[in-house]
Amino acid sequence: MVRGLYAAASGALVAQSMADNVANNLANVSSNGFKQTLLQIQSAPSFDVYRIQTDPGTAANGTLKGVSVAPLVGPLGTGAQVYDTPEDFTQGPIQTTGNPYDLALAGTNGFFTIATPQGVRYTRDGQFTINANNQLVTMDGNPVLGQNNRPIVLLPNLGPATIGADGTISQAGGVVNQLALTGFANLTALRKQGDNLLLDTGNARPGAATASVQQGALEKSNFNIVRSMVDLITAERWFEANERSIKNEDDATNQIITNIAKPA
Repeated sequence: MVRGLYAAASGALVAQSMADNVANNLANVSSNGFKQTLLQIQSAPSFDVYRIQTDPGTAANGTLKGVSVAPLVGPLGTGAQVYDTPEDFTQGPIQTTGNPYDLALAGTNGFFTIATPQGVRYTRDGQFTINANNQLVTMDGNPVLGQNNRPIVLLPNLGPATIGADGTISQAGGVVNQLALTGFANLTALRKQGDNLLLDTGNARPGAATASVQQGALEKSNFNIVRSMVDLITAERWFEANERSIKNEDDATNQIITNIAKPA
Protein backbone atom coordinates (compact mmCIF):
# COMPACT_ATOMS: atom_id res chain seq x y z
CA MET A 1 0.00 0.00 0.00
CA VAL A 2 2.68 2.44 1.02
CA ARG A 3 4.61 1.77 -2.18
CA GLY A 4 1.51 2.66 -4.18
CA LEU A 5 1.25 6.00 -2.38
CA TYR A 6 4.88 6.81 -3.16
CA ALA A 7 4.53 5.80 -6.82
CA ALA A 8 1.44 7.98 -7.29
CA ALA A 9 3.04 10.88 -5.43
CA SER A 10 6.14 10.71 -7.65
CA GLY A 11 3.90 10.88 -10.73
CA ALA A 12 2.12 13.93 -9.34
CA LEU A 13 5.47 15.64 -8.68
CA VAL A 14 6.59 14.98 -12.26
CA ALA A 15 3.31 16.43 -13.56
CA GLN A 16 3.92 19.53 -11.45
CA SER A 17 7.47 19.83 -12.84
CA MET A 18 6.03 19.56 -16.36
CA ALA A 19 3.59 22.41 -15.69
CA ASP A 20 6.37 24.55 -14.17
CA ASN A 21 8.59 23.93 -17.19
CA VAL A 22 5.85 24.93 -19.64
CA ALA A 23 5.12 28.05 -17.57
CA ASN A 24 8.79 29.09 -17.68
CA ASN A 25 8.94 28.60 -21.45
CA LEU A 26 5.71 30.51 -21.87
CA ALA A 27 7.05 33.42 -19.80
CA ASN A 28 9.96 33.74 -22.26
CA VAL A 29 7.97 33.45 -25.48
CA SER A 30 8.88 37.08 -26.32
CA SER A 31 12.58 36.77 -25.38
CA ASN A 32 14.90 37.12 -28.37
CA GLY A 33 16.88 33.99 -29.12
CA PHE A 34 15.22 32.05 -26.31
CA LYS A 35 15.48 28.26 -26.52
CA GLN A 36 12.76 26.25 -24.87
CA THR A 37 13.63 23.85 -22.08
CA LEU A 38 12.60 20.24 -22.52
CA LEU A 39 11.60 17.85 -19.73
CA GLN A 40 12.97 14.33 -19.91
CA ILE A 41 11.22 11.79 -17.68
CA GLN A 42 12.32 8.33 -16.67
CA SER A 43 10.95 5.58 -14.45
CA ALA A 44 12.22 5.61 -10.89
CA PRO A 45 14.51 2.71 -9.91
CA SER A 46 12.67 -0.63 -9.83
CA PHE A 47 13.48 -3.78 -7.91
CA ASP A 48 12.73 -7.47 -8.33
CA VAL A 49 9.95 -9.07 -6.32
CA TYR A 50 10.31 -12.70 -5.19
CA ARG A 51 7.65 -15.00 -3.71
CA ILE A 52 9.16 -16.57 -0.63
CA GLN A 53 7.60 -19.98 -0.02
CA THR A 54 8.33 -23.47 1.26
CA ASP A 55 7.75 -26.43 -1.08
CA PRO A 56 7.50 -29.98 0.21
CA GLY A 57 10.20 -32.36 -0.88
CA THR A 58 11.16 -35.99 -0.33
CA ALA A 59 14.19 -36.78 1.75
CA ALA A 60 16.39 -39.85 1.17
CA ASN A 61 14.75 -41.69 4.03
CA GLY A 62 11.25 -41.06 2.65
CA THR A 63 10.25 -38.40 5.14
CA LEU A 64 9.01 -35.03 3.97
CA LYS A 65 10.98 -31.93 4.51
CA GLY A 66 10.42 -28.29 3.61
CA VAL A 67 12.60 -26.77 0.89
CA SER A 68 12.71 -22.99 0.87
CA VAL A 69 12.38 -21.49 -2.63
CA ALA A 70 12.00 -17.93 -3.89
CA PRO A 71 10.70 -17.80 -7.48
CA LEU A 72 10.89 -14.44 -9.24
CA VAL A 73 7.56 -12.67 -9.59
CA GLY A 74 8.90 -9.78 -11.68
CA PRO A 75 10.08 -6.19 -11.43
CA LEU A 76 8.19 -3.64 -9.32
CA GLY A 77 8.29 -0.01 -10.39
CA THR A 78 8.43 2.78 -7.83
CA GLY A 79 7.10 5.67 -9.91
CA ALA A 80 8.59 8.31 -12.20
CA GLN A 81 11.15 11.08 -11.90
CA VAL A 82 12.66 13.94 -13.91
CA TYR A 83 15.80 12.75 -15.68
CA ASP A 84 17.05 16.00 -17.24
CA THR A 85 16.00 19.44 -18.48
CA PRO A 86 18.07 20.08 -21.64
CA GLU A 87 17.60 22.98 -24.05
CA ASP A 88 16.05 22.61 -27.49
CA PHE A 89 18.39 24.42 -29.90
CA THR A 90 16.21 24.24 -33.00
CA GLN A 91 16.12 27.42 -35.09
CA GLY A 92 13.63 30.10 -34.05
CA PRO A 93 11.89 32.36 -36.58
CA ILE A 94 13.92 35.38 -37.77
CA GLN A 95 12.20 38.76 -37.73
CA THR A 96 13.50 41.80 -39.62
CA THR A 97 13.89 44.95 -37.49
CA GLY A 98 16.02 47.29 -39.60
CA ASN A 99 18.21 48.18 -36.60
CA PRO A 100 21.87 47.78 -37.69
CA TYR A 101 22.86 46.52 -34.23
CA ASP A 102 20.20 43.79 -34.18
CA LEU A 103 21.87 40.55 -35.25
CA ALA A 104 20.24 37.18 -35.88
CA LEU A 105 21.99 33.83 -36.23
CA ALA A 106 20.78 31.46 -38.96
CA GLY A 107 21.82 27.94 -38.04
CA THR A 108 21.51 26.02 -34.81
CA ASN A 109 25.19 25.70 -33.85
CA GLY A 110 26.38 29.24 -33.35
CA PHE A 111 26.38 31.66 -30.42
CA PHE A 112 27.50 35.19 -29.67
CA THR A 113 30.31 35.29 -27.13
CA ILE A 114 29.69 37.66 -24.23
CA ALA A 115 31.94 38.93 -21.42
CA THR A 116 30.15 39.03 -18.06
CA PRO A 117 31.40 39.71 -14.51
CA GLN A 118 31.12 35.94 -13.93
CA GLY A 119 33.18 35.06 -17.02
CA VAL A 120 32.54 34.26 -20.68
CA ARG A 121 28.96 33.31 -21.52
CA TYR A 122 27.07 32.61 -24.75
CA THR A 123 23.74 33.76 -26.17
CA ARG A 124 21.49 33.66 -29.21
CA ASP A 125 19.99 37.02 -28.27
CA GLY A 126 21.46 39.45 -30.82
CA GLN A 127 19.73 42.63 -29.64
CA PHE A 128 22.80 44.81 -29.12
CA THR A 129 23.54 48.49 -28.67
CA ILE A 130 26.50 50.88 -28.30
CA ASN A 131 27.49 52.06 -24.82
CA ALA A 132 29.22 55.30 -23.73
CA ASN A 133 32.62 53.74 -24.51
CA ASN A 134 31.55 52.96 -28.10
CA GLN A 135 31.52 49.24 -27.32
CA LEU A 136 29.01 46.81 -28.79
CA VAL A 137 27.13 45.48 -25.75
CA THR A 138 24.05 43.46 -24.80
CA MET A 139 20.98 45.18 -23.42
CA ASP A 140 22.36 44.37 -19.95
CA GLY A 141 25.59 46.21 -20.75
CA ASN A 142 27.85 43.17 -21.16
CA PRO A 143 30.46 43.55 -23.95
CA VAL A 144 30.10 41.45 -27.10
CA LEU A 145 33.45 39.85 -27.83
CA GLY A 146 35.30 39.95 -31.13
CA GLN A 147 38.68 38.70 -32.27
CA ASN A 148 41.05 37.61 -29.49
CA ASN A 149 38.09 37.75 -27.10
CA ARG A 150 38.28 41.55 -26.90
CA PRO A 151 35.32 43.96 -26.78
CA ILE A 152 34.21 45.36 -30.13
CA VAL A 153 34.70 49.12 -30.44
CA LEU A 154 32.84 51.04 -33.16
CA LEU A 155 33.87 54.65 -33.75
CA PRO A 156 30.92 56.95 -34.53
CA ASN A 157 33.00 59.18 -36.80
CA LEU A 158 33.46 56.27 -39.23
CA GLY A 159 29.74 56.02 -39.93
CA PRO A 160 27.40 53.05 -39.66
CA ALA A 161 28.80 49.55 -39.27
CA THR A 162 28.19 46.78 -41.77
CA ILE A 163 28.28 43.21 -40.48
CA GLY A 164 28.76 40.32 -42.88
CA ALA A 165 27.42 36.78 -42.72
CA ASP A 166 30.69 35.56 -41.18
CA GLY A 167 30.58 38.27 -38.49
CA THR A 168 33.09 40.59 -40.14
CA ILE A 169 32.45 44.18 -39.02
CA SER A 170 33.32 47.01 -41.40
CA GLN A 171 33.20 50.80 -41.13
CA ALA A 172 34.04 53.32 -43.83
CA GLY A 173 34.98 50.45 -46.14
CA GLY A 174 37.56 48.95 -43.77
CA VAL A 175 37.38 45.91 -41.47
CA VAL A 176 37.46 46.90 -37.79
CA ASN A 177 36.75 43.57 -36.10
CA GLN A 178 34.92 40.27 -36.37
CA LEU A 179 32.34 38.76 -34.05
CA ALA A 180 33.59 35.86 -31.96
CA LEU A 181 31.01 33.26 -32.92
CA THR A 182 31.24 29.97 -31.05
CA GLY A 183 29.90 26.53 -31.91
CA PHE A 184 29.89 23.45 -29.70
CA ALA A 185 30.42 19.75 -30.32
CA ASN A 186 28.12 18.89 -27.40
CA LEU A 187 25.20 21.30 -27.17
CA THR A 188 23.58 19.35 -24.33
CA ALA A 189 26.36 20.55 -22.01
CA LEU A 190 25.14 24.17 -22.37
CA ARG A 191 22.79 25.27 -19.60
CA LYS A 192 20.78 28.43 -18.98
CA GLN A 193 22.19 30.80 -16.37
CA GLY A 194 19.61 33.60 -16.56
CA ASP A 195 19.38 36.83 -18.58
CA ASN A 196 19.22 34.71 -21.75
CA LEU A 197 22.83 33.60 -21.24
CA LEU A 198 24.22 30.08 -21.56
CA LEU A 199 27.04 28.52 -19.56
CA ASP A 200 29.46 25.86 -20.77
CA THR A 201 29.28 23.31 -17.94
CA GLY A 202 32.68 21.94 -18.94
CA ASN A 203 31.96 19.33 -21.60
CA ALA A 204 30.43 21.41 -24.42
CA ARG A 205 33.73 21.45 -26.38
CA PRO A 206 33.68 24.91 -28.02
CA GLY A 207 34.82 25.31 -31.61
CA ALA A 208 33.93 27.01 -34.87
CA ALA A 209 30.34 28.10 -35.42
CA THR A 210 28.33 26.99 -38.44
CA ALA A 211 25.68 29.71 -38.15
CA SER A 212 25.65 32.87 -40.28
CA VAL A 213 24.87 36.43 -39.18
CA GLN A 214 21.92 38.44 -40.48
CA GLN A 215 22.19 42.15 -39.74
CA GLY A 216 19.05 44.13 -38.98
CA ALA A 217 17.11 41.10 -37.72
CA LEU A 218 16.45 39.14 -34.53
CA GLU A 219 15.85 35.47 -33.88
CA LYS A 220 12.68 34.98 -31.85
CA SER A 221 11.86 32.25 -29.33
CA ASN A 222 11.49 28.71 -30.72
CA PHE A 223 8.72 27.96 -28.21
CA ASN A 224 5.39 26.83 -29.65
CA ILE A 225 2.46 28.42 -27.78
CA VAL A 226 -0.15 26.03 -29.22
CA ARG A 227 1.89 23.00 -28.17
CA SER A 228 2.28 24.53 -24.69
CA MET A 229 -1.49 24.57 -24.21
CA VAL A 230 -1.64 20.85 -25.04
CA ASP A 231 1.25 20.14 -22.64
CA LEU A 232 -0.44 22.08 -19.83
CA ILE A 233 -3.66 20.10 -20.28
CA THR A 234 -1.65 16.87 -20.31
CA ALA A 235 0.15 17.86 -17.09
CA GLU A 236 -3.15 18.76 -15.41
CA ARG A 237 -4.78 15.44 -16.30
CA TRP A 238 -1.67 13.54 -15.31
CA PHE A 239 -1.65 15.27 -11.93
CA GLU A 240 -5.38 14.59 -11.39
CA ALA A 241 -4.96 10.89 -12.25
CA ASN A 242 -2.16 10.51 -9.72
CA GLU A 243 -4.16 12.49 -7.17
CA ARG A 244 -7.04 10.02 -7.53
CA SER A 245 -4.59 7.13 -7.13
CA ILE A 246 -3.27 8.65 -3.91
CA LYS A 247 -6.83 8.99 -2.57
CA ASN A 248 -7.69 5.40 -3.51
CA GLU A 249 -4.53 4.08 -1.84
CA ASP A 250 -5.27 6.15 1.25
CA ASP A 251 -8.88 4.86 1.40
CA ALA A 252 -7.71 1.26 1.04
CA THR A 253 -5.16 1.72 3.81
CA ASN A 254 -7.84 3.21 6.03
CA GLN A 255 -10.10 0.21 5.39
CA ILE A 256 -7.31 -2.19 6.33
CA ILE A 257 -6.58 -0.34 9.56
CA THR A 258 -10.27 0.02 10.46
CA ASN A 259 -11.59 -3.43 9.57
CA ILE A 260 -8.97 -6.07 8.91
CA ALA A 261 -6.62 -5.06 11.71
CA LYS A 262 -9.50 -4.60 14.20
CA PRO A 263 -8.98 -6.84 17.24
CA ALA A 264 -11.65 -9.51 17.78
